Amino acid sequence: MLSKFVEKHDRLVSRILEIMLGILTWSLLLSPVWLGILFPQAVVYVLTLLTVYWSYMAFTHTFGLFMGYKQYREEMATDWYLKCQKLDFSSLPEPETRPKYLSDIRHMILIPVVNEPEAVLRDSIFSIFNQTLPTSQICMVFTVEQKYSEEVIERIKNIIGDKDKDLHSLMFFIHPAGIPGEAIGDGGANRAWGSSHAVEELKKRGDNLRNFIFSNIDSDHVLDKQYLSRLTYLYLTTDRRDNHFYSSAVPLFDNNLWRVPLMMRLEANSVTLGVISDWAVSKGKIRKCFSAFSVSLQTLIDANFFDVALGADDTIFYWRAFFARNGDFDGVGHFIPYSADAVEGKNFRDSHRSLYKQLLRWGWGAVDFPLSIKTFLKDHNIEFAKKFRWVRRHIKERVILTNIVFLITFGFAIVTLVNPYVKQSNFAYSLPKIMSFILTLTMSFMIPGVYFRKKFSVAPPKEWSRFRKFLTYFEAPLITINLLTYSFFPTLHAQTMLIFGKRFKDLYHTQKIR
Repeated sequence: MLSKFVEKHDRLVSRILEIMLGILTWSLLLSPVWLGILFPQAVVYVLTLLTVYWSYMAFTHTFGLFMGYKQYREEMATDWYLKCQKLDFSSLPEPETRPKYLSDIRHMILIPVVNEPEAVLRDSIFSIFNQTLPTSQICMVFTVEQKYSEEVIERIKNIIGDKDKDLHSLMFFIHPAGIPGEAIGDGGANRAWGSSHAVEELKKRGDNLRNFIFSNIDSDHVLDKQYLSRLTYLYLTTDRRDNHFYSSAVPLFDNNLWRVPLMMRLEANSVTLGVISDWAVSKGKIRKCFSAFSVSLQTLIDANFFDVALGADDTIFYWRAFFARNGDFDGVGHFIPYSADAVEGKNFRDSHRSLYKQLLRWGWGAVDFPLSIKTFLKDHNIEFAKKFRWVRRHIKERVILTNIVFLITFGFAIVTLVNPYVKQSNFAYSLPKIMSFILTLTMSFMIPGVYFRKKFSVAPPKEWSRFRKFLTYFEAPLITINLLTYSFFPTLHAQTMLIFGKRFKDLYHTQKIR
């Protein structure tokens, strides 16, 4: 009955869910105001609970970093191509979905390009040619936006030179501008165009598509030399390989980390350490695609490539594949890294402006809430337990984590401001002390964060003075500033847009600076 109602009133249900997410976020954010007036005692429990939960997350985050770093060291010390060569193909799972021999494996690497500088493209392209896996097994696909296509394609060809003969194939596709229904400025439309046309080209050439692993990367991604070998081994040894996406748990921003302003560096390091810890703890369960990821080419086809309209390419691709597999779709991670660019503008002011716009675009990923919940209501083939876990993850990511630092920091002050009588109660005396003790304890977890940031990231430039290098150890406590600004306002902005039914007229493409 419910599924029929959702199908009949699809747009109405979508709007209700869009509004619901934003209302939940704003209701929690304003809880010190309305609860402070209606039921001030409840604020004690809410703020205490959030403080304890914040401490719990700090502990699990630190535990995840310990586990992640251990696995990172083990994987970086392993010769993954040699391990691939030693595989007994007769004992590998699902013979019907794997190549017969290691030499049959092919990697289709899709790289969308707008108008990136030559230095950015060169680093990314050379990292692919420097893989331990033979380049003859790599199909490199560039999908280029029409506006700068002629000069960009010429730029790429000059970088590759005569190395193209070493590849399995090299393809260029030009994504036309102004296609009706496509989100302007979103990489998903470009990726959909390039990947779908590449598949058609492979079919014409007579290639066996079952031999292909598809990898989605950005034009600034610099892959570790073992990246494709590790991916190959993981793919071949994973059961139900069509029901997983494969991703590095170590996304670094080493390309320009020490050149960007402090806030950009804080955000980049937060993403790196957060992803590493989450993968180590969750093992890819209830986790979406992020940035660089891989799937079997058959999974890409079954998911009908990328969404072109919503404007959240990697997030929405996950759900397309998730629903194509009736909910049986999870992540499998490895710890061989890749490096990307931290946000960098033309100057100090432009860098901060660019960071806000990028995080606003990331916040727009909240469009997956109405999309997923609506399909949960309609699709009875997805097990209830998985639906429940995903709803819980949505609430955690989009509502609780958006507000938690703001409420812990300012919640009690807001309550006493809207309801002065609260100051006369017993809990007005005890609550700040309790929160202060818990948060002071939580601060101790920043020490491992500083340690692991140094272990994963590239060292500061040699030309920096010792004093300047020493100061970098004190950047970690400043993460609170980032959590109260760039990790807060863009997300709130995006969800507020959803409430009022607004859409981006032009999604922001983060420029690459060299």
